[in-house]
Amino acid sequence: MNARHLASDETLAGFAAGRLDEGMSLVVAAHLEINAASAKALREIEAVGGGVLAQGEAVPMLTSPEDALARLDRESEGASVPARPIEIGLPRILQPYDLGRWHPIGRGVAMRRVHVPGAQARVFMLRAAPGTWLPEHRHTGNEWTTILAGAYEHEYGRFGRGDFDEANENHEHHPHVDPIEGCTCIVALTGEVKFRGWLGRLLQPLVRL
Repeated sequence: MNARHLASDETLAGFAAGRLDEGMSLVVAAHLEINAASAKALREIEAVGGGVLAQGEAVPMLTSPEDALARLDRESEGASVPARPIEIGLPRILQPYDLGRWHPIGRGVAMRRVHVPGAQARVFMLRAAPGTWLPEHRHTGNEWTTILAGAYEHEYGRFGRGDFDEANENHEHHPHVDPIEGCTCIVALTGEVKFRGWLGRLLQPLVRL
């Protein structure tokens, strides 16, 4: 887990080179749009990688959320992406995507799907009321989270707006939502997540895990 709650260099390099799954890439792009430190780290990685790529096959790199939007449009294989206004408080990178309606999945917790065509990862937004304990869980794949508003904390630290929580099969955690701010985040999942407790039993079938 990154001590500063930024995306790892490995993740940023994969994002810059276009090697990430579309769903995972979207969550990273949301992080980059609202976290200046990770955006700076990405530019540094690109500066190093650009010299290497100049000697071989060029790979499109992303230098800003605007570049990310442009590439996502190109990769939609010419399909028409309807223009839609982005909701206040959400990253602009979400504009091309169909966001489902919020559905309550437990006391103080709601979820909405983010439909990412062609993605293998499952992507959704999660909103939790102040003071909520989210279900304890572990992973068989990756769980990448960008905090869009508010904060939560667990065994690996406190995560606030713009932070990136990069968990894998080595992590087991029990998030506690900020008692004043609550929390809204966007999550991409691969593999399986094993929830515990009553809220976990409600959440698991809704996110198809």
